[in-house]
Amino acid sequence: MKLYIIYILLLLIIAGCSSKQVVLTDKPDKQMEFADSLNSQRKAEDAVIKGGIAELKGNYAEAILEYQEALSFTESSGIHFALAKSYLKLNKLSNALHHSKAAVKFDSLSTDYSLLLAGIYLTARMPDSAAVVYEKIIDNDSTYYQAYFSLARLYESSKPRKALEIYNKLYKRSGADWNVLLRIADINERLGNIDETIKTVEELLALDPSNLQLQKLLIESYIKSKKYDKSLESLKDALTLFPEDVSLIEYKAKTLIDKGDWEAGSKEYRKLIKNDNVPFEAKIRIASAFMNEINRDSTLIPIAKEIVEQLNADSSNWQVKAFLGELSLREKQDSVAAKHFIDAATGAEWNSQLYERLGIVLFEAQMIDSAVVQMSEAVKKFPDSFIINIILGLSLSQKNKHEEAERVLNKAVLLNGNDITALHAYGFTLNQLDRQAEAVKYLEKALTLDAGNVQIMGTLGLIFDGMSDYEKSDAIYESALAIDSTNALILNNYAYSLSERDIKLERALKMVEKSIEQEPDNSSYLDTIGWVHFKLGNYEVARNYIERAVEIEDDNATLIDHLADVYYKLGKKDKALELWQRALELDNTLDSVKQKIAQEGL
Repeated sequence: MKLYIIYILLLLIIAGCSSKQVVLTDKPDKQMEFADSLNSQRKAEDAVIKGGIAELKGNYAEAILEYQEALSFTESSGIHFALAKSYLKLNKLSNALHHSKAAVKFDSLSTDYSLLLAGIYLTARMPDSAAVVYEKIIDNDSTYYQAYFSLARLYESSKPRKALEIYNKLYKRSGADWNVLLRIADINERLGNIDETIKTVEELLALDPSNLQLQKLLIESYIKSKKYDKSLESLKDALTLFPEDVSLIEYKAKTLIDKGDWEAGSKEYRKLIKNDNVPFEAKIRIASAFMNEINRDSTLIPIAKEIVEQLNADSSNWQVKAFLGELSLREKQDSVAAKHFIDAATGAEWNSQLYERLGIVLFEAQMIDSAVVQMSEAVKKFPDSFIINIILGLSLSQKNKHEEAERVLNKAVLLNGNDITALHAYGFTLNQLDRQAEAVKYLEKALTLDAGNVQIMGTLGLIFDGMSDYEKSDAIYESALAIDSTNALILNNYAYSLSERDIKLERALKMVEKSIEQEPDNSSYLDTIGWVHFKLGNYEVARNYIERAVEIEDDNATLIDHLADVYYKLGKKDKALELWQRALELDNTLDSVKQKIAQEGL
């Protein structure tokens, strides 16, 4: 058998070995030339045979030496072809390309030579050059369908429409070839030519009606083109043959849901959720689909909850816990939601987004103590998470832990220096730490980013007022009210500032009355309106308002001090002394209260 292969190889390589024609003659010099030529050809043949044997044994380096020896005696396309193949086996692409080109140059009509050249170009990652070779093969032989196929495959990634054109041309020439139709279907599917995909897949199914993968591709195409009745019809046939196929059941569920029949679709999905053979990842995908849909249709919440709870009964997966957390939020069960998110974060400690979501849930639900605990741990794991830092900073600020809040909020500002909330919160905290100049810098930057932000204006107004820079505080309060004349906080703070300065008291009263209308049980607003009445000499009215404020917030030393001042003006000095002493118990830094007691000799 080996001898036969060597013999065929010899014929291929030596054929047309020399371009010179040798004619028999009786002239001595010509006879000598003929003898030399014949001797060279025999030596070339001998070298080729040795090279062929070495090549069959896999000794490509040895084969190359023999073929080079043969080439030294005579040049032929076959020897160049043999050298190109051996060099290619050794991955010496430059040499392989050189000899392959030479072989094609000697014999441009040889399909084998051209195919090798195209293959070397592909190995060298020169697809454009390979495409040129395939096109020349087709020019030489328009019936060589493999070249069409190879050229189309080459174009699939870079020129899919060109590839599709070639496949369609090949389809017309060769008929309903399975591989060609499959490629046509695949490209049409990738290009979004759904109707063309359907047409091709239907032809493929005519060749192989029981092919499940084709049936699935057809069903998927029907769904994409919104041909739901055809999808259900195909699914009915496919499920008859494959009733337990998970993908088919999922396609049926998706078809029904896309058609708008969520109830029927959910029944199919529930089958999958309860099926132990369905991969957990597929079940998570189903739950995710329902969780996404409830954002558009809240009536699906009970179905989504049933699916998620079934998953939770079978698994402690963190994604399931997160789904339960979102569902609990929908049901306004904040504490339950927080527990689920804590479980989710514990199960996926690498997932910063879960901790961020947990922080937002806790802060919005005003579960501030829990927010501080959870975010303090989270910031250790994710020190560069802006959301975790800002939530922790805001929570610490609400707990009046301003020094701790300052460090965290400073990091938040460093992480996102253009975030309005971070700049505002940091400015507020700096003010609480008596670092007013720094606070103003950050708040003014925030205001340049959001010029109409009344909340930031209000904070700046408070700071300027505390710095006794009343020109700036009044100006900024007026600007804020020009934007929002009903803002209760601005009205209250401006009114209180005016009352402390004993100016424009009638206007101050009108402003704080608007605040009270909006929030009648706000202790700060009640104190302000009482204090304005106090400054107007309406002591009984003042007492009523400020007593209500103290009932709501009985540990606020400032409110109690104000109430003491009212009782003092009403001539009830003993009651005033009792209240001043109580105020000092709550805050012994109130020097003004100490002075009042000392001045009156109480």
